Amino acid sequence: MNHALASLARRDHSRNELKLKLLAKGHDALEIERVLDECEAKGYLNDSRYGASVVRSSVLKGHGAARARQAMIAKGLDKEVIQSNLEGCEVDWYAQARAKALKKFGATKPADAKDRAKRIRYLAGQGFSFDEIAHALDFDPYDME
Repeated sequence: MNHALASLARRDHSRNELKLKLLAKGHDALEIERVLDECEAKGYLNDSRYGASVVRSSVLKGHGAARARQAMIAKGLDKEVIQSNLEGCEVDWYAQARAKALKKFGATKPADAKDRAKRIRYLAGQGFSFDEIAHALDFDPYDME
């Protein structure tokens, strides 16, 4: 219990993340489950709260929903928790994509198709959907040269 509380005192963790951390320290799996259940019952451990903090962190970094989803998957959160956190956040992903594009490329239009492709790849890597990217770069996705 002491290792679990010490870890949670430093920062919030997902249940799976804390379980792996305690297993790596050599604790018994059954004891870990008991401790994690106790931590959840006392409110020290909450995957939904942790997922919300991961989404906030992703938004502050300027990432899109896909990147936030991937971060939550990497932390071991359940699909339901991930979905509810993404649906529950009040983020305008289109505005987020536009802000990211403006920060990276400025207000200039792509010089040519190669430059536009570079910008699309960059924003896709940041976790934005194609519709969000089209909005951010201000072009019609159905009117490609």
